Amino acid sequence: MKSKIFHSLNIFFLFIFFFLIDFSLSKIFYKKNHCYNFQYFDNGHYYDLKKNCKSRFRFKSGFPTVNFFTDDYGLRVGDQNKIKQETKKNIFLFGDSFTFGVGLEYEDTFAGILESNLPQYNFYNFAVGSYSPTVHLYRLNKALDAGLSPEKIILFLDLTDVIDESQRWFYDKNLKSPIRPEERVNKRKNFFQQNFKLSNEIINISRYSLGVVKNKISNLRDINKGVKTSIQGQFTYTNLNNLDKRFWKKNDFEKGLKNIRFNISEISKISKKINAEFFIAVYPWAETLYYGQEYFNWVNFAKDICNKNKCKTIDSFPIFQQYKQKNKDWSSKLYFIGDEHFNKQGAKLLANAVLMKIND
Repeated sequence: MKSKIFHSLNIFFLFIFFFLIDFSLSKIFYKKNHCYNFQYFDNGHYYDLKKNCKSRFRFKSGFPTVNFFTDDYGLRVGDQNKIKQETKKNIFLFGDSFTFGVGLEYEDTFAGILESNLPQYNFYNFAVGSYSPTVHLYRLNKALDAGLSPEKIILFLDLTDVIDESQRWFYDKNLKSPIRPEERVNKRKNFFQQNFKLSNEIINISRYSLGVVKNKISNLRDINKGVKTSIQGQFTYTNLNNLDKRFWKKNDFEKGLKNIRFNISEISKISKKINAEFFIAVYPWAETLYYGQEYFNWVNFAKDICNKNKCKTIDSFPIFQQYKQKNKDWSSKLYFIGDEHFNKQGAKLLANAVLMKIND
């Protein structure tokens, strides 16, 4: 009896000792810097990335933690930041979390893969999570004002852009800035996240690893169980009248499309003025590949925009569909488990589609 009590006490004090060490490390050594720069206004906020920042970044719980580096312009780059050379022409990339490359080291993102395959260009990746065409237009104008000029502009149009353009971004002419009309972002972390960072890291790594194992087991029973559906992407395979009205308010869909068309038209005008080649790239989420585009064809939408604005469309859907036909477990091979974002293989596939088009 005494030995059991003694053993239990040892385990208890071992846990106490571990948490004390974790608390000390969190306060003294394990300080996590973040590379986001927020500007707050009375009617919302705007954010971009800090310049010359180094950090570790996890997109959300269940995702791996990756390195996060920015350059002199406040743009995400790889660990070995390549110095921009004046003798090289420039490629501008615009997009959101997909183009930013959440969950991946920069070299494994499709932006990083493009950069490594096109060493004759300087790459400027203006993508940040939840950006949309309103912000892309703003960032393009800011870059031009700073004296940068692109040879090529590639805008990665994402399914979230529809709801982002209808609800989450607008351009304030008085402030001369894009604004997200939301409550002030709460940057305070809860007590556990703030004071026990090592434990939090172990928990998240365990969740991610457990998710991988659970997905492999699920695939043995149902290979499509991991295909996630979403509020943002459901309009491609759902009747517009049946969209989730908690998120899609009246006329939101039409408003989002209208704002996308307007902002891309403005970007197209600028590209013509500076004599830059302008591309719009579209890619599928897992749910789009699985359920199709019966109610709204995202590819045709992009092509229609380019036909009217004389830009070039990069349609990556065929290369993803071919992969899906050849691989029964395609969703787990191309996307993070239970998520719409690309893993390494998905990023590689999209990069190949882009390279084929711009090298024509």
